[in-house]
Amino acid sequence: MPELRKIDGQFVYKPDGDVLAEFIADRSKVAVICGPVGSGSSTGSLMRLWFTACEQRPSSIDGKRRSKWFITRPTYPELLTSTLKTWLFWFPEETYGRLIRSRPMSQKIEIGDVEAEFWFLALDGPDDIEKARSTEWTGGFMNELEFQSYDIFQEMRSRSGRFPSMAEGGCTWSGIVGDMNAPNEDHFLARMAGWSEYPDETPEERRLKWPNDWWLKKQPAGLIEVLGPDGVSVIDYVENPEAENLKWLEPGYYKHLAKGATKRWIDARIMNRVSFLTSGDPVWPGYKEEVHLSKRPLAYVPDREAVVALDFGRRPCALISQEVGDKIHVQREFRMYGVGAAIFAPALKRFLEQNYRGARLRFTGDPKGRDKGQADERSAYDIFASFGMPVSPAPVRNNNLDDRLESVSYALLTNRILISPECTTLRGAMAGKYAFRKLETGEAEPLKDKYSDVADCLQYLCLFLGEGRRMIGLTAVATAHAVKVANRRSLRRISV
Repeated sequence: MPELRKIDGQFVYKPDGDVLAEFIADRSKVAVICGPVGSGSSTGSLMRLWFTACEQRPSSIDGKRRSKWFITRPTYPELLTSTLKTWLFWFPEETYGRLIRSRPMSQKIEIGDVEAEFWFLALDGPDDIEKARSTEWTGGFMNELEFQSYDIFQEMRSRSGRFPSMAEGGCTWSGIVGDMNAPNEDHFLARMAGWSEYPDETPEERRLKWPNDWWLKKQPAGLIEVLGPDGVSVIDYVENPEAENLKWLEPGYYKHLAKGATKRWIDARIMNRVSFLTSGDPVWPGYKEEVHLSKRPLAYVPDREAVVALDFGRRPCALISQEVGDKIHVQREFRMYGVGAAIFAPALKRFLEQNYRGARLRFTGDPKGRDKGQADERSAYDIFASFGMPVSPAPVRNNNLDDRLESVSYALLTNRILISPECTTLRGAMAGKYAFRKLETGEAEPLKDKYSDVADCLQYLCLFLGEGRRMIGLTAVATAHAVKVANRRSLRRISV
């Protein structure tokens, strides 16, 4: 491990990694860096606070660069054993001023014309939120944001930009920086960023999105998985040369850390993957996010046919995809909650006209969609046909579940599937939310919920595109009935 360079007796900080360097240089009002353990994000966050304190414009009254910052963790023991220890390494008391250890702890740094206060706060509940409402800050750092709530995050954000006052010239920069390991799927940031999705019952006004002018990036994983002969099983790990902060970690740090750890822990803390809370064994363990999830949204390719796979019932949904090269690009998902085909069909049609204008489309779906409804004797297929969207049943004998599951497993094994990050429900299903549950008979079947709905769509899609036939060495068979999205009331049928 190299030694830290010193100037005038003080350590010189230099970030080791492109994402870390970009984070420190960024000046967005909110910036969060998400990385594996040991990735240097905490030190980088503290340095960013110090740099912005030095950049504060001089007071119009006496020329001092005044600022006031908070640094939070959920508990004081965490502050003392981790955050504060890192802080005092870089800002020792003998050089930067005495640390007042009574709660809340604070240190006032006066160097040249810089006069900056740093307060260390434990925030973890309603009482802490009440206390925060009486404070005024330039901004601050929320350490290990994955363990802090949206209410605390929002309250601290609302208290930023308050010091110094406008009478002294106001803040040069104000806002929140945060660091975190990959959160659970139910964390507010994971949902805002689209890494996981909101529950169906969440009102529209509470489905918050991560603003475009806020900064958020993931650092590279600490390890790379080594797959077995089946191309699915993880048999080993090797160090990722793209991992950040390696210069300041002991050799083999992540390899040693992975020993004796569960794959779930490794995925979350070293591979930097969002943790999906599951209650059974994943149906498709062959899914690998780094292989099957696109790094960016998959756009519609004009003049190329698209396939819409459908699942019906009271949680109807659709997956829209295109074959691009040898890949099945699953580009968009469209879901509704508590409605039937009569409402779902025209809503999906509008969605397709907006997002796939001019495209030639094929429709496939659950073979049971041909069953007549109890209310008006029309099947879901009849309703879709009445809106100019003829549906072909997925080619699976007796709707056999094993065949459906195996068609997707084969597509994953051959790396045929690439999923857009915009398909948030499907992403959760593939990551383990679509899981087996054990029946009283001792047999297992997939859980039936919104994740199974999009998973069913993927099964019908793979079968429709011939994965079942490819699996047994046959050639895929083309299916007729393409339709074209037109800029008018109905969808026009065309020949193929």
